[in-house]
Amino acid sequence: MTTLHPGARLRELLREDSAGALIAPGCYDGISARLVEQAGFRVAYMSGLCVAATLGEPDVGVISVDAMVDRVRVITRASGLPLIADADSGYGGAVNVAHATRAFEAAGAAAIHLEDQPFPKKCAAMSGKKLVPIAEMTARVQTALAARRDRDFMIIARTDALAVEGLDASIARLRAYEDAGADATMLMSVSSEEDMRRVTSSLKKPTIVLMVEGLRPTVPARRLKQLGYPLVLYPVSLLQAQAYTHEHYLRQLRETGGAEAAASSMWSLPQIAALLGLEEANAIDEAFSGHVAQALAAVPAGAA
Repeated sequence: MTTLHPGARLRELLREDSAGALIAPGCYDGISARLVEQAGFRVAYMSGLCVAATLGEPDVGVISVDAMVDRVRVITRASGLPLIADADSGYGGAVNVAHATRAFEAAGAAAIHLEDQPFPKKCAAMSGKKLVPIAEMTARVQTALAARRDRDFMIIARTDALAVEGLDASIARLRAYEDAGADATMLMSVSSEEDMRRVTSSLKKPTIVLMVEGLRPTVPARRLKQLGYPLVLYPVSLLQAQAYTHEHYLRQLRETGGAEAAASSMWSLPQIAALLGLEEANAIDEAFSGHVAQALAAVPAGAA
């Protein structure tokens, strides 16, 4: 009996005829991955910005491929959802792109996205971004396609060209990346519905959009589907919520000397234990103890 590749599951979800765009919240560790799954979402996303933030670093390309792949292992072990992972610009030259592709796939990701910035890259929200030539980016895409072990593992091509070259040039880049074989595409920073419609109507393969609260107006999933998007990522929402909640709690603790005022908005330890699967872990432990007891009982008296 074979297990369906997570990339195949993601492809099936992208083909679904649903009322709204599929929503993929961003997660960045085991507990956030479990929360996304428990909330009923069917796909998850992992951004480099969020992983960098959990390590106390800005999103400026200092987080290694090994650190990102290790986090993919944590997330895919904690959640059964297909995971789209941020692979930055491939972490170097062709050999680096091939290595990263195979490492992300082996760690359990359903897809990676590669971007057309030079290495090291800048966060999409930062100014001063630069782009590599289209030919260099198409070579990245083709290298990743050749390196993957399973054709279901998705290679998504992302462009940051909107703020640098404008919409027409961005669409031309996405078309070139599609022609190079990318399974899907992403245009960063697109915000107006008119521009969104131009993007989706200009492409043949699925294209993905991102929503970031506080950065630009968000568009509901139902409307995004009408505009032609099968999938929307909310890459940093959980991180933003975590930072706000943690800061609020710490300020109360410092100012009042206690946590009573925040208790009503906190989870209990039993709730956290349930989320993390403590009951299942205890059941395994009890079953093991029972097997040990049976084995010991079967040993003849005085046997070594």
